Amino acid sequence: MQKLFLCSLILLLGFTQARAAEDDAPPPTTSAYVSLGDPMVLNLSDSRKLTFLQISADVLIGDADAEATIKTHVPAIRHSLIMLLSEQKAIDMKSPARREEIRQLATARIKGLIADLSGSNDVSDVLFSSILVQ
Repeated sequence: MQKLFLCSLILLLGFTQARAAEDDAPPPTTSAYVSLGDPMVLNLSDSRKLTFLQISADVLIGDADAEATIKTHVPAIRHSLIMLLSEQKAIDMKSPARREEIRQLATARIKGLIADLSGSNDVSDVLFSSILVQ
């Protein structure tokens, strides 16, 4: 009888500790990626020769419920990215460090655009999923 009581007590303590560990766990994230569609092809600002950029981008949103908002404004987001990227020089788009700076600038611009259009701050990041300079 005493052994049964001790086993029950140990199991109860183990269950209580496991339950406390579950309560301390951070809530699951609901972030998601939203594709901006087909790759964008544009000319780069270069006075010496005609240079093209093909780029695909995705938007990271902090809340999966914001996906509809982002999808509604994909044309405006693509336009903003095209305008920003077409001002860049080919040499800048070939440099990994400069590409990261441009990506951060694109993120800030898209965050501002979505805030203006929908009044929300759903955009966490803008990611370039492929870049081709030719």
